[in-house]
Amino acid sequence: MGILDTLQTVKNEGFDAKNDKINESQLLEAGSYAVRLKSAQAGQSKQGRDQISISLEVVSGKDKGRQELIFVSFDDDLPPFVLEKNGRILLKIAAMTGVDFTKKDLDDVYSASEALSKGLGKQFRMELTIVPNKKNPQYPYRNYDFEKLGDDVLTEDEDSELPF
Repeated sequence: MGILDTLQTVKNEGFDAKNDKINESQLLEAGSYAVRLKSAQAGQSKQGRDQISISLEVVSGKDKGRQELIFVSFDDDLPPFVLEKNGRILLKIAAMTGVDFTKKDLDDVYSASEALSKGLGKQFRMELTIVPNKKNPQYPYRNYDFEKLGDDVLTEDEDSELPF
């Protein structure tokens, strides 16, 4: 990505050089977004847990091109409510992208992420809500729900000229 493309991306993300701070949070705010499944990769967390990293990219609106990363793990030492929530997230994204898991796909996070990758590029709506975290206020909880876009087919917009 060249300097022009980089500056266009930063500007499209809403950065106001006169008023915004450089190190402001890059996380999406609560809201409804049309997204596409950009990637699903297995790996390990900093704590050594096997996890699936799911990347969703906003496909329209003022946040177009921005991404939301969702990490789901199924390690036995996690509380049951976390495991269940992670299961619901994985199943819902699979349903939105038309991926039907087989029993073999669910042997581990590596085979599950490979199966989920069959839905790359599929679009759906993400509802993001943010709830305060009493124990760690600097890390609020990010809650998701997903639904079909319906008959709305979103396409890539034509590149526009720089607005500045």
